[in-house]
Amino acid sequence: MTKCLPVTDPDNMWTYCPSLPLAAVFAALFFVTTAVHIFQAHKFKKSFCWVLIMGAIWETAAFVIRCISIENPTIEGAYDPQFILILLAPLWINAFAYMVLGRMVFFFLENKRLYGVKAERMALVFVLLDLASFAIQFAGGLLTISKNFQTLQTGLRIYTAGVALQEFFILCFLFLVWTFQRRLSRECEPDRAEKARGLLWVVYVVLGLITFRILFRIIEFSAGAGTALTHEFRSHEWYAYVFDSAPMFVALVVLNIWHPGRVLVGKESEFKSRKERRRERKMAKERDGQGYGVEEGVVVVERVRGEK
Repeated sequence: MTKCLPVTDPDNMWTYCPSLPLAAVFAALFFVTTAVHIFQAHKFKKSFCWVLIMGAIWETAAFVIRCISIENPTIEGAYDPQFILILLAPLWINAFAYMVLGRMVFFFLENKRLYGVKAERMALVFVLLDLASFAIQFAGGLLTISKNFQTLQTGLRIYTAGVALQEFFILCFLFLVWTFQRRLSRECEPDRAEKARGLLWVVYVVLGLITFRILFRIIEFSAGAGTALTHEFRSHEWYAYVFDSAPMFVALVVLNIWHPGRVLVGKESEFKSRKERRRERKMAKERDGQGYGVEEGVVVVERVRGEK
């Protein structure tokens, strides 16, 4: 068993005595759910699942590196990557939830739109918003690993702003989920609507778990460096496991059990590629051109008949 260095040791990167067995267990758990997601993406032929798989890989890598850092508590190059990966991995899972709803709108609604916005564009906008939040959190996360107090404090504020912004986007997105849910009962057959509602509950659960984790991080980081609350969180390992890592593992398992690929089946369950869209536009123009020619021919024939 690894012997912990005193937290007062200036070379020790850890502010508590981390558990190597617990980190190894979570590395194994995240590895298993990642492997299952890779298999399911292939089985259901859902290429957009790479986003979810990336989040799962980051979680797995975070705990593998965490094990290395626990064994080498004075090496900054081992501690920093696992800390950043744990902070940012949930954003991939969040983006996946946005992508799932976009494909549900495309698959289940006849006009493939919400509030006049195409399903593809709606999904793209929220993914870009998630990336903006990602960039802010990444910048803040990098600053929080600094040993300079002022830099650390600035990093905490930036990261807190990033997760608060992420939660604001989630709340806006939930309004769209609710709108979509209302339209299902009016526009879909009962069987299809029931399948869609089942997948919607998965989206609700995943976003709920992400929100639970965000609230923890806001409380943790908004207190600022050097406060009693921050000291409490940074002196006990179980907070991060219970309020961050465990919810993200549950979210991945929920998506394993109720995988979107079980509901989104068929050609209409995927957005059309640029190549397909260009081909359709070209064919539409050709049809329009032919239609005009036929109509013009009819007019000419009728004019000739009239003259006769």
